[in-house]
Amino acid sequence: MSKTLTVARSEYLKAVRSKAFVVGVLLTPLLFGGGLIAMMIAKQAVDTAERRFVVVDRSERLWPLIEAGAEQRNRVEVRRGDELIGPPWIAEPYSGTAAGQELEVELSTRVEKGELLGFVVLGADLFAISPEGDQSFTWHTNTPTYQDLPNWIERLVNTEVERSRFEQAGLDQRQVEMLSRHSSLRTLGLTKQDVHTGVVTAAEEENEIANLLVPAVLGLMIFMLVMMSAPALMNNVLEEKMQKIAEVLVSSVPPFELLMGKLLSAVGISLTLGVIYVGAGMLFVNRMDEVPPQVLAALGPGPLAWFVLFLMLALLIFGSMFSGLGAACSELQDAQTMMMPAMLLFMLPVFFIGPVLEDPGSTLSTALSLFPPFTPLIMFLRVTIPPGVPWWQLALALVLTTGFTVACVLGAGKIFRLGILAQGQTPTYRQLIGWLTSR
Repeated sequence: MSKTLTVARSEYLKAVRSKAFVVGVLLTPLLFGGGLIAMMIAKQAVDTAERRFVVVDRSERLWPLIEAGAEQRNRVEVRRGDELIGPPWIAEPYSGTAAGQELEVELSTRVEKGELLGFVVLGADLFAISPEGDQSFTWHTNTPTYQDLPNWIERLVNTEVERSRFEQAGLDQRQVEMLSRHSSLRTLGLTKQDVHTGVVTAAEEENEIANLLVPAVLGLMIFMLVMMSAPALMNNVLEEKMQKIAEVLVSSVPPFELLMGKLLSAVGISLTLGVIYVGAGMLFVNRMDEVPPQVLAALGPGPLAWFVLFLMLALLIFGSMFSGLGAACSELQDAQTMMMPAMLLFMLPVFFIGPVLEDPGSTLSTALSLFPPFTPLIMFLRVTIPPGVPWWQLALALVLTTGFTVACVLGAGKIFRLGILAQGQTPTYRQLIGWLTSR
């Protein structure tokens, strides 16, 4: 055991003291949060160039409303003092004499020249209550991805058309809106009564961030940490074998103890990264006053204890698999081919995160959580998502996964012992199975 701990300590310190570890700690959040950061940067770097558009108002009633609305927006919404914080929208009425397709060709030419962002054509019968006639309006542009302006026009036009139609029908729009107003459905927990005191605790409103987002993020963090450690273990073992370093190591340390030292080192490195990332997240959450108490509870000692346990199980399972494959191979290309089944087995649970989050108590979720290679991720989600799991399912999953983990470590130990000093052709999967059954 002392040799195992010596190897683990040496591998751990070598990893955490390296520049690659520090760079990885800093860059990994950027990699996974790059989309959010890019959106924040894009939001700050707003293009304030004018967006000019033409209004072809065949209804002869909407142009004044659009003009006034655009001027109001340019005066209030896109200015902070004298500073522009958004693009002004400049509306102009169509003053030409063309009609039909000639009109559209004329205005389309101006759009292509860059004089206009686009033009809107308002139908003549937009205000008619009868479904007959042209009641549509169209937006023409060669930049269809810019949706702010056409969406604003659509809301403005529909609001005015709706008001006018209610007026024509002799109905009070406010009364109709009041009578047809929908009630929002609130999701609450359960009302509880203390069996001893009889005190009733009112049901609290559920929080989707605490119930879904926090477990999903922690689950993906388990996946991320294992992804960072397990393939790196394989590369480390293969590199030592190719450079003949393994021959020196096994002359002093038995192969199984060497393997266990590397696995414990990987567990320590991943737990260190987990402490850094989860600790930073908890520090950020606790400094925000508006964070609901349910979110703080979702990051409490219970969920974090399950996070550590299932992370360790996942690391031992897949770390032993990848380490054994690294010891069995003699070339990097062979290792990349051999690792594909293990990588597929590792990645499959991620594809089921959506169904598990939607219905953690379903037959599919239960079956997946009791399948040992999937248990660390799937059972973690089920444990941390209300209402949790029955105790017997959790106990069965832990027993099965612990047994599977021990089998993986012992099997990897056999492959490691036979393969670490073997040279020449990489064994086939059938030969690996033979190694596992050998004594």
